Amino acid sequence: MNNEPLFDPEQTGIQMFFHTSQNTSTSKSHPVHWHPMIELVYVLNGSGNILIDGKSYSLVPGEFIVIDSDQLHECWYRRDAMLAVIQYSRKVLKNFVPEVERCTFQCAKGTLRPEQLDAYLRICDMLKVLPPLCILSQMGYKVKSFAVAMDIFYELLNHFSTDRGIVRRTDQEEILRRLEEITDYIEEHHAEPVSLQDISSHFYLSREYFSRFFRKNMGVSFLRYLNEVRLVHIYQDICSMTIGIMEAAEKHGFTNYKLFNRMFREVYGCTPREVRIRRSEAAELGQI
Repeated sequence: MNNEPLFDPEQTGIQMFFHTSQNTSTSKSHPVHWHPMIELVYVLNGSGNILIDGKSYSLVPGEFIVIDSDQLHECWYRRDAMLAVIQYSRKVLKNFVPEVERCTFQCAKGTLRPEQLDAYLRICDMLKVLPPLCILSQMGYKVKSFAVAMDIFYELLNHFSTDRGIVRRTDQEEILRRLEEITDYIEEHHAEPVSLQDISSHFYLSREYFSRFFRKNMGVSFLRYLNEVRLVHIYQDICSMTIGIMEAAEKHGFTNYKLFNRMFREVYGCTPREVRIRRSEAAELGQI
């Protein structure tokens, strides 16, 4: 199945793609992040967990969860997990539904109210239509996929949204702006020996204040987040089969190999060598 996005969200207001972790690892982790899109994640196969604003939600096949725009979240997917992801742009969709700017969205199987169950099941039925549409790729399949995505958004608007009133710039938006600056800096400098003192000084903050601010709003320490970003890059290099494991670790800032191996197993559920072996076996079978 094609993992490339089906639509340009700047034009359509929707981005849709399929994600699979098959033949990669026993688990897949994405560090804490957020984005301006409303995101729906539907599990086709496998399982996982999503941490949203510090609360954990389990994901199993046939269920979906909605992550509102600008909500901090972190994802773990087990090996062989396959997901359908639909993202909705408030900026574009407000041309069709001006009220969307005032709406907050929340939907998870474990938090459903009795009156929401029928709408939840209707959305599940609609989501089941998408994979065969994209696999067969018949003429006009994108038209049908877009129509299904919009039908789903209609249900979300009417059953899983709350009017938050007139939107003003809030303290939370200011916090997200500052966090974006910090995480951009970490991404850019992750391969360097960045210390807590280095980054707090860069943003003209004391070490103590920066450390409290980061942990409070990201849910993890600065060092933990930095190392998780490093692991993402190392994992990608290991999967590319073009670089040695220790070389990849050093390239992206890990000099403590014991810590590297421990965190890698903790995050991905296996050793770097096991990932390399699986990728090699999958390549021989023509699966990647």
